[in-house]
Amino acid sequence: MSIQNIQGLKFPDEYFIKFFFKYKLHTQKNLTYLELGCSNGCNLNLPYQYNNNVIGVDFNSELIKFAKENFINLKQQEEYQFYNDDMRKFCNNNKDINADVLVLPNSIYYIPKNDFIKLLKDIKVNNLIKKEIPFFIRFREIDDFRNHKGTKIEENSYILENGITGEDGAFCKFYTKQEIIDLLEKELNLRDFQTMSIKYENIQNGVKVNNSDVVIWGTIN
Repeated sequence: MSIQNIQGLKFPDEYFIKFFFKYKLHTQKNLTYLELGCSNGCNLNLPYQYNNNVIGVDFNSELIKFAKENFINLKQQEEYQFYNDDMRKFCNNNKDINADVLVLPNSIYYIPKNDFIKLLKDIKVNNLIKKEIPFFIRFREIDDFRNHKGTKIEENSYILENGITGEDGAFCKFYTKQEIIDLLEKELNLRDFQTMSIKYENIQNGVKVNNSDVVIWGTIN
């Protein structure tokens, strides 16, 4: 499929690409990838084209529509499933997926911390993942420019109002690196992990802004 024909984001997250190849996942086939907050399937497109099965969940119905149309055009035999659902409800209502790889991209900061903890518990209790599997997560750190811009809900949590990014009215929770590590170690037995701080400038509606993300790769469950 031509890049021009892809609807939505054209490429996977660059750090997901690094994760995929550094963990030598390109050498394995017939794995099942579960991504919560999958957008138009841009990340899952990579393992899928390496002959793996993928499951994506996203709250945005238009993005799920794009994902399904994009994957139809790939014309492969491997299975793909895309669900237009709140990832919290999905993890609460589904059982025994037993995924081989779990991906949490730029999504977990759009739900409150207590909901995130519940989601992690549901992933484990409902057997949504297997034991000893690779894990990818990306989240916004507390020094991201969006923090403190809007109506405060709880510590480092705001209903955004910055007039720049198009996210006004959205809930956003900002984390420290250690805060997420502690949660993942407790709830999913995170181990053998690496962390990367990603600080970069971007242009949003003609305004230069400072973004701050953290990526964690590791083994869970």
